[in-house]
Amino acid sequence: MMSFTDRLLQEHQAIWQEMQQHRFVLDIEQDQLDEAVFNRYLVFEGNFVATAIAIFALGISKAPGIRQQRWLITVLNALVDTQIAWFEEVYARRNIDPASVPGDLPGVQRFDQGMLHTAQQGSYADIITIMFGAEWMYYHWCARVVQQTQSDADVRRWVELHAEEAFYQQASWLKAELDACTATLPESERQRLSKLYAEVLCWEIDFHSAAWLD
Repeated sequence: MMSFTDRLLQEHQAIWQEMQQHRFVLDIEQDQLDEAVFNRYLVFEGNFVATAIAIFALGISKAPGIRQQRWLITVLNALVDTQIAWFEEVYARRNIDPASVPGDLPGVQRFDQGMLHTAQQGSYADIITIMFGAEWMYYHWCARVVQQTQSDADVRRWVELHAEEAFYQQASWLKAELDACTATLPESERQRLSKLYAEVLCWEIDFHSAAWLD
């Protein structure tokens, strides 16, 4: 029997492929991403890390047991201790002033606020759905793109971070956890989560497109 997450991937293959073939992804794969675009994207993504911290904290509070809480706490610690520091370092190295980058662009706000609102108002399954949607998608395009060359060292490291075993294990945990926590849900609830998953992929597309400011 097909797992719920495999069902999601099958049902929303068109949107999945749209993100996998996004201009941002292809420009990195072809080693031609404009520096200004990447710099803006880093600010958007760095700001989202703060949102992700709030989302995973809500996940911890809504988790059904200590097993899930223990894993989510390790993710939260990595965001706070490792990712925030990486963004601070890369901003300094690339002379990026986050305050100079518009943070109120519709595509950026739609993703950031949509993810946070879902975590605030939704269930544990909602939180796992949105984070699976984001991280499984990101791992797959980075695993493909890392096979190519990126001349910008920061772009290269960004891709590597999301193609490494640690990130794969995190994305795989979300996949398995979503299958587990939806196993006994009624079909109506599964359909609702399927629509939410598709919405996350659409938010991701808009979020990445916003870096071009057009």
